[in-house]
Amino acid sequence: MSEQKVMISFDHHSQDYKKNWAALADDRARNIPLAWTEAHGGYWVLSSHADLVAAANDSDRFSSAHGDPDKPWAKGILIPELPYNLSLSESDPPVHTGRRHVEAPYFTPKSMRNMLPIVEKHIDEAMAEFIGKGECDLATDFAMRVAAQNTISLVGIDPAHWKTFMLSAHQATLLPSTHPDYPLEEIKFVQSLLRELLVDRAENPRDDILSALATKAVGGERLDLDIQVGMVSAAIFGGFGTVMSTTLSAVLWLERNPQWHARLLVEDALIDRLVNEILRVYPPNHGTARTIGRDFEMHGQTLRRGERIMLSWAAGNRDPKVFENPSEVRLDRPNAADHLSFSTGHHRCLGAPLARLEIRHMLRALLHRMPDFRIDHERLDYYPSFANNAGVVNMPVTFTPGTLP
Repeated sequence: MSEQKVMISFDHHSQDYKKNWAALADDRARNIPLAWTEAHGGYWVLSSHADLVAAANDSDRFSSAHGDPDKPWAKGILIPELPYNLSLSESDPPVHTGRRHVEAPYFTPKSMRNMLPIVEKHIDEAMAEFIGKGECDLATDFAMRVAAQNTISLVGIDPAHWKTFMLSAHQATLLPSTHPDYPLEEIKFVQSLLRELLVDRAENPRDDILSALATKAVGGERLDLDIQVGMVSAAIFGGFGTVMSTTLSAVLWLERNPQWHARLLVEDALIDRLVNEILRVYPPNHGTARTIGRDFEMHGQTLRRGERIMLSWAAGNRDPKVFENPSEVRLDRPNAADHLSFSTGHHRCLGAPLARLEIRHMLRALLHRMPDFRIDHERLDYYPSFANNAGVVNMPVTFTPGTLP
């Protein structure tokens, strides 16, 4: 096996990456399927669609584990690694499979039908506060609020408390875990609240994710409380960023393409293709880390156990071998759903059905109630880093004031 590494200058937390991520992803998808960067202690970057799908289905060679005593070399799904564990996201089969089955019933088609009136209620409540003013910030007043309320409602938390549970998670997506301003103490406080809720649900269960985690057995045993906290942390911390970012990326596209507005209001298939294409071309999550689980050779290079690797969904989504003219949003693309922005394989996002439901109805509400919205691009503000979420911090808009029906 070769010891020679293909080297690239790559740091997904850098400003250069934020400014040039699309061109960098295009180049890697076409020309550099596997390379090594010295950033953050060194890690591999995997970029072709086929390789990414294979890696996501191979937990033996590409481990998601973190804090697993049987895999002390494994460091989880982010680079740098998190200072806490996300017990579902950061585990491998068969452990992951058993844990996933606890939450899976809450994301079935039946569950999503039950969630629809809740989603619509949160949309209406958010819009009621600004629809008559003719201006708002679509990021903070709408997308963040609605997505956060929907997520914690499904988990089993009063949506009125969304700021308490979500704002620290939002701040965490803006910074690497090694940054001095990373909100670790705030996240620990939220996790202490989650711990209290889980203890209560063990005695007073309801029909929600908190109760399932507190009462269901996996492999014949109840989940340890720390594992429960890690699982619900992943559910709420990751439950709104994708929705918020994708909704706002779609709003930017809609402003440039008003010719599609009328059809998107009435055609479910068309709006679903739009959501898939926005997820593919403007992925909210550009990549997820793994740890190499054993030595092997790939693309003529030697990967060794314990080395870190970034699975670059952003590059895989732009692989020209899979997507024709991959940088274009095409609403007639037949394979748009083959994007990797919800991951794939064992760790495909459980919350994807809810995310699609939320994005579809938020976009329809905007098109129906604020059809002449105009984004103030001078005050449009993006996340300081695109490493953990490529999102929008502020999106001020103006529109003709209206009323809710």
